[in-house]
Amino acid sequence: MISAIAIFAMTTLTAQDTVYVGTRNQEGIYRFNFDPKTGAMRDLKLAAKTTDPTFLAIHPNRPLVYSVVAQPEGKISAFAVEADGSLRLLNQVSSKGAGPAHVQIDRTGQWVSASNYGSGSFAVYRIEANGKLSEATDSIQHEKGERAPHAHFSIFSPDNKTIFVNDLGLDQVKRYAFDNTTGKIKEQAPLVTPKGAGPRHLVLGKKKIYVLNELASSVSVFENGQLLETVSALPAGFTGKSSAAEIVSDKNEKFIYSSNRGADTIAIFKTGKSLTKIADYKVGRIPRGFVISPDGKFMLVGSQDDNTIQVYSIDSKTGLLTASGKPLSAPFPICLRFARK
Repeated sequence: MISAIAIFAMTTLTAQDTVYVGTRNQEGIYRFNFDPKTGAMRDLKLAAKTTDPTFLAIHPNRPLVYSVVAQPEGKISAFAVEADGSLRLLNQVSSKGAGPAHVQIDRTGQWVSASNYGSGSFAVYRIEANGKLSEATDSIQHEKGERAPHAHFSIFSPDNKTIFVNDLGLDQVKRYAFDNTTGKIKEQAPLVTPKGAGPRHLVLGKKKIYVLNELASSVSVFENGQLLETVSALPAGFTGKSSAAEIVSDKNEKFIYSSNRGADTIAIFKTGKSLTKIADYKVGRIPRGFVISPDGKFMLVGSQDDNTIQVYSIDSKTGLLTASGKPLSAPFPICLRFARK
């Protein structure tokens, strides 16, 4: 069981805004301290030695962190947060596929979902009382279409009755009815993105769903299961090679942000009757993962080819970004996650 000391430590650490960093081909998961008043970053340290933890998920109310092991024999790891912010491995289970690219926790903190990019498969797990993961309660292998399946992302609906799974290879966002008592899933009609778009990640809005397309570097907007529009995330006139990586919304769903690897920009969109791109902000080389601070004042962007993390202040009225302070040196930063408060 996780001790009361560890729970107290988690509360103390998150008051200081601890950020965890997922990486590839490095020693493991890193952590650093973030000052929410100034945006300053410091004290990068190894939190846990593990293999290819390219994507992380933080438990909503317990001192637990979950990570993929992005290997041909995919695994999902469960970690307990120790008093000093380091991570202690609790257990590892099969991801039920190859090359897991994403792990997600539902809002109740009882279930974990994992998406396998390499094999195009998807699985669900129960979080046990001690924080360990059960073996998969259900899993599914996506069938090959015109291209091979590549499941890249999953998210639970707010009511915990549906799981959305982006499959980049099939140009679909799969939808599964989810039984949150048994952990079983049942396929429903998918959302279909434009051909060749390659849906990677998404944001669930209050009424709309914003799907980031990796291959097309665009955002497709859905409402009530219907595709409304698809908007380019690339700078006007850009002709080079680029692919989209991450999509994030501010708390009020007023602005949507996405990252472009190649163009090396953060695209800034304003929501409304239609989605409008209002700016392209140049950042470091190959911006893959980025995250908005819990108070919404800052954006942290990991540039994997520069091996840096840079902080940007966010104008709450315009959504625009301004670089803040010096970048933090960090090896191959891919996924950034704030510890829960």
